[in-house]
Amino acid sequence: MRMELIHPMLVHFPLALLFVGVCLKTLSFPLRASRSYRYLRVTSWILLALGVCFAWLAILAGETAAAVVQTTLREPTILQDHSLVAYTTAYLFTIALLLDWVKTWGIQRFFSPRFATALTVVDSFIFLAAFIILIITAFLGGSLVYDQGAAVEKSAPSSEHAPQGTPQKKP
Repeated sequence: MRMELIHPMLVHFPLALLFVGVCLKTLSFPLRASRSYRYLRVTSWILLALGVCFAWLAILAGETAAAVVQTTLREPTILQDHSLVAYTTAYLFTIALLLDWVKTWGIQRFFSPRFATALTVVDSFIFLAAFIILIITAFLGGSLVYDQGAAVEKSAPSSEHAPQGTPQKKP
């Protein structure tokens, strides 16, 4: 089994879960006065928590994949950049989610309303930064595969699938 292929299998889960989780969290904000607010909020927390867990799993699998593919890349700095922004994304989403939980469950007992408002603004900026860096991480990962050929085995084209105008071998 090629262990470097576990990373591309896992990486789509945090991408989808974190993307949809942030979208639901953003959608819930203008709906604070409606009945659906609580459901959107809890659903976004579940998706974000699952996304954070899968992000850390994808990072672990990515470290294994990096060890295998780093020698085959034409431009290894893209792999380093991808790794750096992946860690940054996971840390920012983890911090933002924990802040969101602390803010929600600790406001009445521990925070003044002014501090809670400031915490909400900071938390929103962290989620926004994490979301943008998530997109950059995905772009760099795609670049590793499609531009650098990371973990892609090249096979010789068969005669059935030879391009037009190419002479085909006869058996």
